[in-house]
Amino acid sequence: MYMMIKSFSRRCLAWILFFMLLLTVLCHLAGFWLWRMATRALPPSVLEHAAIQSDAFEAGLEKLTPWVSLLEMYFLPVSFGVFVLTGLILWLVLRRSLIRLLRKNGFIDEKKAAKKQAKVKKQESQDVAKKGKSADQAIVSEGKERAQAEKKAQARINQRYYLHILSVLQRQGRLVDFFEEDLSLYDDAQIGAAVRSIQDNCKKTINKTLSPGPVLEKAEGEAVTVPADFDPSAIKLTGNVSGEPPFKGVLRHRGWRAAKLELPTLSQDQDPRIIAPAEVEIT
Repeated sequence: MYMMIKSFSRRCLAWILFFMLLLTVLCHLAGFWLWRMATRALPPSVLEHAAIQSDAFEAGLEKLTPWVSLLEMYFLPVSFGVFVLTGLILWLVLRRSLIRLLRKNGFIDEKKAAKKQAKVKKQESQDVAKKGKSADQAIVSEGKERAQAEKKAQARINQRYYLHILSVLQRQGRLVDFFEEDLSLYDDAQIGAAVRSIQDNCKKTINKTLSPGPVLEKAEGEAVTVPADFDPSAIKLTGNVSGEPPFKGVLRHRGWRAAKLELPTLSQDQDPRIIAPAEVEIT
C-alpha cells in the first residue's frame, strides 16, 4: 500500500506541475494579448501628446514607466513561481487527504509500514554482507589450500631430485645393489670382476647424461696459479691460505664439471622415496 501511495504521489505531482506550466503559458499569452490591445487603444504617440499638454499627466506617466518595465521583465518568472507554488500546495493537500482517508478506513499504518520497510532493508544489507564475507572467506580458503597443495607438490619434487641421479645409476649400473652387497662373502678376484662391470655401466651412464670434464685442464701435481677473480664454488683452496689472490699452489684434484644435463624425465607422480622399484617376475 505504501508503494501505491508513493507511485500515486509521483504521478499526481507530475500532472499538477504540467498543468501549472500550461496555465503559466496561457496567462503569459493572455497578458501579452491584453498589452497589445492596450497599446492599440492608447498608442505611445497619444500618451506623449497628452503628457505635453498636462504636466500632472506627464508626472504620473513617469512614475508609471518603471513599474511597466518591471512588469515586462518579471511577469513570466513571477507568474511561473506562483503557479508552481500553488501546485505544490495542492499536491501536499491531496496527498495528505489521501493518506488520512486510507488510514481512517484501516488500509495503511505508517508506523508499521516504516518499521517493516526498515526491517526489510536491514535484512537485505545483512544478507549482502554475509554473502560478501562468505565469498571472501571461500576465496581465501581456496587460495590457502592451493598454496599448501603446491607447496607439498614442490616438496615431493625436491625430494625426488635428490634421488633422481642415484635412481638412474641404479637402473643402468646397479650401483645401490653394489653398495648394499656384503663383500665379506667374496674374495678380491670376484669383487674386482663385479666392480669392473658396475664401473663400466655407471661410467657410460654418467658420460651419457652429464658428460663430466675437469674444472682445471692440467695434470694433478702440476703448479697452478689461482687468479684474483676465481670462483670459490669451482676452486677449493687448501693448505696455508693467507693474503690476497692471486695464489700459487699445486693441483691436487682437477675437479669435475658437467658439460650437459640430460637426465631422463622426472616422474612427478612417483613416490619420492623410491630409488628403484621392486621387480617381480610372474610365472
